[in-house]
Amino acid sequence: MQTMHAWEEELSFKHGFKRGKPLQDKFEDITIALAGIMQAISLTREIAQTGKMDEKAFETMLNSIFQTHPGSTMDIYGSLENLKLGLIRLISILNSKATAAAQSIHYMHSVMRLQKKINSSPKISATLLQRLNQTKKQVAYFSLTHPTVIASLADIYLNTIKTFRFKFFIVGNQRMLTVNENIEKIRALLLAAIRSSVLWRQVGGSRLQLIFFRGKIKNTAEKLLSQIEGK
Repeated sequence: MQTMHAWEEELSFKHGFKRGKPLQDKFEDITIALAGIMQAISLTREIAQTGKMDEKAFETMLNSIFQTHPGSTMDIYGSLENLKLGLIRLISILNSKATAAAQSIHYMHSVMRLQKKINSSPKISATLLQRLNQTKKQVAYFSLTHPTVIASLADIYLNTIKTFRFKFFIVGNQRMLTVNENIEKIRALLLAAIRSSVLWRQVGGSRLQLIFFRGKIKNTAEKLLSQIEGK
């Protein structure tokens, strides 16, 4: 098991994660974390292609970055309803073998690889924590989705995570990808995706589950989505 460094330690559960949870509860936590990753990735793709996005889903993902020592998995996202987009997209890619699904899965795996790289770098982890604590003060002064906060999150991504020798290519409309505001939102969302990947590993997620328990994860996502739509 890898040692947790500054940022990951700050994101750990308040009372520790209960490893002895029933299997169904464990898969719910894993699926919620995957939905978080997928929501951030989906928003990234929407911005890259159209320059537009679901503002509420975007706010949920930015807010998740600042959730430290949560009491539960759901504390990170506020409510299940806030992850509706992520659940829909997760179900879609698990149901499909189309190119679009393959691209989303590639993005997901890239996020997971970046998160592992952060966890193996105490220096980057410490810098991330320090910079995010500074940005949290900006949130209190401005607002969560204020351009200054988004620019700060983008700068954190650029000066920490992007320093790894790992290329994360975003496919989209070249015109949209030359707009600085869009680039900053995309970088902030990739940071949010990595935060959800930290959660995914904390609750027992592994890439092998996406192969051997694909159906179980899909069924769990469908059950969670039905809870939202049944309200």
